[in-house]
Amino acid sequence: MKKFILLTLFFSATIISCTNNDDEVIADSQLEVQNACTAENPLELEWMQDLITELNCGEYACKVAILKSEYEGETVFYTLVNDPRCNSVGVRHLYNCFGKKVKEFTDEESRAFSNNVEREVEEIFSCNG
Repeated sequence: MKKFILLTLFFSATIISCTNNDDEVIADSQLEVQNACTAENPLELEWMQDLITELNCGEYACKVAILKSEYEGETVFYTLVNDPRCNSVGVRHLYNCFGKKVKEFTDEESRAFSNNVEREVEEIFSCNG
């Protein structure tokens, strides 16, 4: 019985150690596919489509947009009501190139971020404008 258990453990260890990292390669390639910073059309990415849905385009009169900028040396994306007819300040979320939330601003931090004129901003999507 001991020989059977030892033999089973040996073969199990051998099989586990011989597996390759295909799952890691797939995960890495999926991350690359979801990278809005390198994608040919970042608006087609699943996480970017979720942001567009959250904007509720067509339901309000205020112009809303997805903007691309930098925060602490990292490319970020965020949504913004950028219509002068609409007063909107609130919590702003910054997302990295893979759609991961990297910062959640308070109202005060959001104003400071928005008023930073040295920061380059690119509008990549807008609606209701």
